[in-house]
Amino acid sequence: MRSDSTSDVVTAALAEFAAMRSEIDELGRSQRTTINLNISAAAAVFAFVLSERADQRLLLVVPLISAALGLLYQAYTVHARNLGDYIDQQIRPVVVEHTGEDRLLGWERHVRTALHRQRHSQLVMRLAYILLIPAIPAVSLVWVVPYLNTVWLWLGWTAGTVLFLVQILVWYRDMRTFLWI
Repeated sequence: MRSDSTSDVVTAALAEFAAMRSEIDELGRSQRTTINLNISAAAAVFAFVLSERADQRLLLVVPLISAALGLLYQAYTVHARNLGDYIDQQIRPVVVEHTGEDRLLGWERHVRTALHRQRHSQLVMRLAYILLIPAIPAVSLVWVVPYLNTVWLWLGWTAGTVLFLVQILVWYRDMRTFLWI
């Protein structure tokens, strides 16, 4: 029979687990919102440019917006992964120790091992990310080159390119295990 202190420890651990899972869920919602904002902002800029209601050089803002939102998306990913690691490495052992049941709170570990066994499922998601976030600024950076006729515009293009490359570097560093490289 479990003691009251064991019950209190398990209750506290499960409350912490619930709070962290809730935060992970909120991060997922924030990621989806970030992708929607990126698509909406880029679509609005491209629509103005294509309708000839705005100068082609307006496309220089797309890499800036996309990089900011793409890096925010990555920050959400890292934060969610850190929360999952904490659940797996800190909360789960406490619950297992006090209940004697090692099947509890195993989702974080299961997801990680299942994803490593099925790399293609994670790869598809990462490729979708490339199409939704980095591809948009890449198109705008290429598109706008013929319209760059001042040093300031070239500096803006350079800043957009640097932010685009930083975004790619962060994405690559975080996802290289899923790309078999």
